[in-house]
Amino acid sequence: MVDLDSKPISVDALAENINDYFWYRRKVSEGTKGPIVYEYTRRRIILSMAGLPQKTVWLLIQRTLDDEPQYSFFISNAAASTRLKTLVWLNGLRWAIEQCFEETKSELGMDHYELRKFTGWHHHMLTCMLAHFFLWHLKIRLGEKVPFITLPQLRVLIRVILPMKRHTLETLIEQIVWMQNRNH
Repeated sequence: MVDLDSKPISVDALAENINDYFWYRRKVSEGTKGPIVYEYTRRRIILSMAGLPQKTVWLLIQRTLDDEPQYSFFISNAAASTRLKTLVWLNGLRWAIEQCFEETKSELGMDHYELRKFTGWHHHMLTCMLAHFFLWHLKIRLGEKVPFITLPQLRVLIRVILPMKRHTLETLIEQIVWMQNRNH
């Protein structure tokens, strides 16, 4: 039963008052000074705005193992049946996804789009992601022998690898008429 008269509490206060029994210890990676380990727990919470309840979400709480632990908080809209280990694993994927976006923006032109339609944006993002995947695949497969490939060279490779639609004069005229009608 929910007590509607109770005031919302901060996530800091919630995290500090959770018993040690409910924390799950997980090694997240190997650092230069040894393994990097955090403890995790989760709580099903109701977000509030201006004192009013909004929606129910998972709050994933991460803390360091120091004497004075530092807390990090993550909100997830995953299903209520989602296990803690799954939330921790998904949280770990955030770095890889952010790294992918950063590399794709800086090296493959993901941030250089000037599009008018959502489908064009999707096409541009998909092309950049495919290029990034292709480069990583080359890097993994060739190891130290991987050549440095520039964006123009990569575009040539992708044009050869991906099937291109062949147009007749009739289909090109139809496409131009369609684009003119759509734009006006």
